[in-house]
Amino acid sequence: MTSELFDKAAADWDKNSLRLQLSKSVAAAIKNTVPLNNDMCALEIGCGTGLITTELAPHVKSIVATDTSGGMLWVLQEKINGQSLANIETLQLDLGADDDSLAGRSFNLIYSSMTLHHIKDTVAVLQKCRQLLAPEGFLVIADLEKEDGTFHGDMGGVEHLGFAPEQLAEQISKCGFSNLNTVRVHVITKENAQRQVRDYPVFLLTARKGE
Repeated sequence: MTSELFDKAAADWDKNSLRLQLSKSVAAAIKNTVPLNNDMCALEIGCGTGLITTELAPHVKSIVATDTSGGMLWVLQEKINGQSLANIETLQLDLGADDDSLAGRSFNLIYSSMTLHHIKDTVAVLQKCRQLLAPEGFLVIADLEKEDGTFHGDMGGVEHLGFAPEQLAEQISKCGFSNLNTVRVHVITKENAQRQVRDYPVFLLTARKGE
């Protein structure tokens, strides 16, 4: 999907039960894996309508929720206003292309869910994440395990057919991260465009930035 397609999908984004189940699983896995605390400043890459961010917000000091889609951010802002989630800041941002919006800021946690496979230059974004993380900060990525191209009905904006977790871990290690761990946290079972009911596993990868 391009940003324009995400904009159009935003209003009905939260009506997809499979998406809600996935977000619950990823949020729970992050809470079980990362020692969240009220001093922690977090950044989400590709927040969508904030399904994960709104789950994590009560457990951290602040979250900057970024997305390339203004429509998605509008839906999240409505949630922020309606639920008085004062510690969430929304920001329209393409992390791989923008070098100024987060200048001078530092985060204890950077996370993304189902976003990395939409990013062509993953190395550039991973390196940017390392720059933005405070020493000993956490990087957390949830995404599809390598699939055969049947997961997405519309391939617009899809840059990778998921990832082999061990290969992504190796790439992240080369970007200067350590303490890497991967675990399968969810399986999306759905009918694909070929009318086949298939399982699509989702992994969670965690890493730390050294001193």
